[in-house]
Order: sequence, then structure tokens, then C-alpha cells
Amino acid sequence: MLTNKCAVVVNDGMENSLLPSRFGERASSTLLQYVLDSVWTVADEILVIFDEDPGLSLIETIAPFGVKVAIDREGSSVLSRIVAGFKATHAENCLVVPSSAPFIKPNVIFQLFESVRGFDAAVPRWGSGKIEPLLAAYNKKAFLSAAARSKKKVLSSLVDKLSAVSYVDVEKFLKPLDPELYSFFRVKDERDLRKARRIAQSRPR
Repeated sequence: MLTNKCAVVVNDGMENSLLPSRFGERASSTLLQYVLDSVWTVADEILVIFDEDPGLSLIETIAPFGVKVAIDREGSSVLSRIVAGFKATHAENCLVVPSSAPFIKPNVIFQLFESVRGFDAAVPRWGSGKIEPLLAAYNKKAFLSAAARSKKKVLSSLVDKLSAVSYVDVEKFLKPLDPELYSFFRVKDERDLRKARRIAQSRPR
């Protein structure tokens, strides 16, 4: 079946870290479950990309979200995992999101999917010029073509090779949808995890 919008969730090592649950029946939820809870309402298809077999227990926790799993066994980079995910879907446009971004807002996801229409990519950009290529929407065909041509296996370098990029102003277009901009908060270490737990505890379930 042809789908128009696919979310490709790239695991980066923190996906099993626990936060206070946003689901009433459990005491805690993983970062990955938080991410999936945000994307499933917007995307027609969800792919979660691992670099090794995730194990039955993890599969069971994400099964309720109707996700598909792809394994990039040869991958040594984030870009490789994204390419594996894009090749596993028939969707025209794909959102890339890291599993370490538990507070991404569905409205932000929707805006990125809307912004990529007619473009090769829709990439958030801060006033400083910094871009967020790991939380962005891409035209699958254009992305895979650029990845095949790229010698540098770095996501930000690949964006430069796309001919039509819609840079989405974070302050102008995304902050009204996410006033605290927690969509861009990522859990990279224990300090971030402690902050994420405080944020989760302060938010309504």
C-alpha cells in the first residue's frame, strides 16, 4: 500500500531509558515509547531503525504503535540507518526523528510534513544558522539520490547536496506550535535524562 508520510525513528543508544509514564497503566515509559506516541497520530507509517536485533521485550513494548522494524546491520553511521529506513518504505516523504527526542510535538511533525511538499527537504533552522537535519522531513527519492552521490557520510553534508531545501524558521514557524521548543530537546547522557524526568513529571499525562 502506498503511504504518503513515513516517520523513520533512528535509535541512538538511549531509547530504553525510562521516564515517568504518560500511559496510565504503567509507572514508566521508555524514550522510544514517548517518541512513538507523538508520531503515530501524524504519520501513515512508522519505521524504527536498529543496528542489531532489538530483542523480544522491546518489540513487545512498541508493538501497540503499529510500527515496523528495520535493521541496518552494516551501518556505522546515523546516515546509514536513515538510508536503510527510507529504502524500507514506499512513502513519498519521510520524517527523520531520533529516539532521544521524547517531547517532540505532533504539531511540529505535521508542520514539517507540510513544509516538505514541493521540496527535497524541510529542515528546521535557528536564528544562528544552525540546522536540525535529524529532526526534519525529506523527499525520499531526492534524499536517496543525494546519499548515493555523497562521499561524506554525514547527514548535514548531505543536506547541502539537496537542490531544493525549505529551511523552516524555528522561532517564526515552530515556536508558536511548541512554545518551550522541547521538540528539540534530546537525551544524550544522564544529565539530560534527569532533566527529561523533571520535564515529564511537570507535564499533564
